[in-house]
Amino acid sequence: MKKLKGAAKRILGGLQNRLSKLARFGQSKHEAKQAARAAYLKEHGNLDGYNPAKVDGIFSIGTMETYRAAMQPFAEWCSAHNVKNAGQITEAHAAAYLREREGAGLSPWTVSRDLSAINKAMGFSLSKGEVGLRQRKKSEITRSREETANDRRRFSKYQEQITVARACGCRRASVTRITPNDCVRNSRGQVVGIRLVEKGGKERIAPVLNEYKDRVTSIVDKAQEATKPLFRAYDSHIDNHRFRAEYCAALLRQLEQEQAQGKPWFGGDLSPQNYIHLSGRDKHCGDTYRGHPTQVIAAVSGAMGHNRLEIVFSHYNYTE
Repeated sequence: MKKLKGAAKRILGGLQNRLSKLARFGQSKHEAKQAARAAYLKEHGNLDGYNPAKVDGIFSIGTMETYRAAMQPFAEWCSAHNVKNAGQITEAHAAAYLREREGAGLSPWTVSRDLSAINKAMGFSLSKGEVGLRQRKKSEITRSREETANDRRRFSKYQEQITVARACGCRRASVTRITPNDCVRNSRGQVVGIRLVEKGGKERIAPVLNEYKDRVTSIVDKAQEATKPLFRAYDSHIDNHRFRAEYCAALLRQLEQEQAQGKPWFGGDLSPQNYIHLSGRDKHCGDTYRGHPTQVIAAVSGAMGHNRLEIVFSHYNYTE
């Protein structure tokens, strides 16, 4: 990264300082959201206009690094447009910069990242619609959709890690954190769920797919210590997001089959009500959603660590 001079350097320093003040590493994003919701309700008396996705602070080191990386080109652009310091940056500056980035052919992911980073650093609440950016189409999302050279690698050293990831749909960071104590067993001793703490400190028991219960149990039973992670390493080239997508599709099929056959969901080992959390517009969508039982889609979303029906299809269920 090249060194900046003059106004660009001053602007970058101001932006980085603003981001640094937002660091909340080690704190729970979920608890912060709950507190923000309670404060908004107390101030306004209702939740009209409340944005449940917005919360002060940056809770992930990875997110902080991503946002910091987005600041240098923005600082250079601002300097070239007669901005002297970060305090002079307006929403109009941000909107013009983002439209220019999109017009230059940068990927939708990059422009969305820039929008989020600038909003966080400057305290703006700009949306794609307000800025005039194109809405990202599902067809433009390529992450994990197409086979790559890495997908054809065997990763033989990591087959047990891959088995666990496919079995419970955990995120990449969780693979090397799971301990035997995190594994929930049924009365027969099978591992049927795995306790995960992901995305801002939210905790959930990720259901293990019925077809994987015996395999995961065998892996966990080999562990020597109950409090130490099952795995020490996980290759960064492994497409873990695709495993989440495959898990999403497999769990959807499993639950629909169990419902059609009159069998208890999750093999009878976990309560569906722990995963069904309909809110907002989702409460009013009726018995079916996109041709599937609404309650099933809600349970799949909850198992994935989300609480929205739409995300099952827009983010994960593309492997069918």
